[in-house]
Amino acid sequence: MTVFSSHSYFDGHPQGWKWVYQDDYSDLFDSAWSAMAAAEEALDLDMVVVPHWSASRFMLFDQCPQLFMERYGLGGSEPVPLESTEALCFGQAVHMGLEAHFNGDDGIRAFRHAWRAMTVELELNQQAISRTTTSGLSLVSQVIDLGLKGTPERGFSIDTNHELGAPIVGAMDLWDQDGNVVYDFKTTRGLWSQERAQHEVYQPLIYTWAAWEETDQWPAFEYIVMNRITGNLERFRREWTEDQWVAQMNGLWLRMEATAAAVKAGDFACSGKHGECPECGERWDHDHVCDESSHRRIRLL
Repeated sequence: MTVFSSHSYFDGHPQGWKWVYQDDYSDLFDSAWSAMAAAEEALDLDMVVVPHWSASRFMLFDQCPQLFMERYGLGGSEPVPLESTEALCFGQAVHMGLEAHFNGDDGIRAFRHAWRAMTVELELNQQAISRTTTSGLSLVSQVIDLGLKGTPERGFSIDTNHELGAPIVGAMDLWDQDGNVVYDFKTTRGLWSQERAQHEVYQPLIYTWAAWEETDQWPAFEYIVMNRITGNLERFRREWTEDQWVAQMNGLWLRMEATAAAVKAGDFACSGKHGECPECGERWDHDHVCDESSHRRIRLL
């Protein structure tokens, strides 16, 4: 059973770092203890529930278990490919440009090359293309001007095989180990705020957990949000104390164990209690359409 505390030690357990229960947090954790035990008992620890877990997989299950089933099936190793859309391709091109920049290459050129190839593919698939090249160039330039540094696309794997039936894997968009900050780049047309940044859990908690486990130093987490419609860049640093992080991580752990147990049991029933839309942040439903009424458009030349 895993319980997170701001104090940890390596006890030689084959799973690596084990986060230990502390008396200081007994009031906080006692109510969760039995629920975690029940969730772990429901898992067959010898069974690989999925090849791996990730923040995006957990977020999709939260959004709707049926969407998870449609994308990943019953633990299938090959997810159904995502449909190529302007939003998806634009985000990929911006990330490729930023990765090139932080690797010491020409980020602007890398974005141009990637976006040009992707727009050709979108046009072949008869996808509508808005004139977002100028916006993309501006956003990549704005990130470059921030003067951030670190390792881009820094991969990690957290051994949760015993508890969740598979490891949690991911890649930090940018990890500044010297400054002890994990950055996550978002390309969106939705509205962001500090309130929304505070509400997000999977990436801030899982990514900082991975960094903390590797360095034994608790890192900061910051969103760099790039709006492809307005051309604006905003920064939102997650605000929390160490104890708040511990409390939120334990709450998230319960959700992840419940998801693993449901997937193992093949339970993908839609309860109607959907999660948030990853694009606009509003509550998602099967008829959801992002509200664009409040978006200020800019003239793209």
